[in-house]
Amino acid sequence: MDPLNQGFEERIGTSTVQAQNFASVPIRNEIDRCKREIAAAEAALLAGHRDVTGLCLALSDWSAELRILCETPQEGVPTEHDK
Repeated sequence: MDPLNQGFEERIGTSTVQAQNFASVPIRNEIDRCKREIAAAEAALLAGHRDVTGLCLALSDWSAELRILCETPQEGVPTEHDK
């Protein structure tokens, strides 16, 4: 088993084959996670959290990740190029 995915298998309770292929997690799940993380950072900022710099960095990072995921072609989904 790939040591990087060892904990992944334990956390989600999947078979070794599934855990070894971390990339098989649907992009939709990752997009949803980005949106949740962005919403949490925004809520913390609006609530007056003192770590403004850290939260702004988190917003930047999660927004970049979301942008990358949204630009990644998904299997079975037509892209602008295919239309």
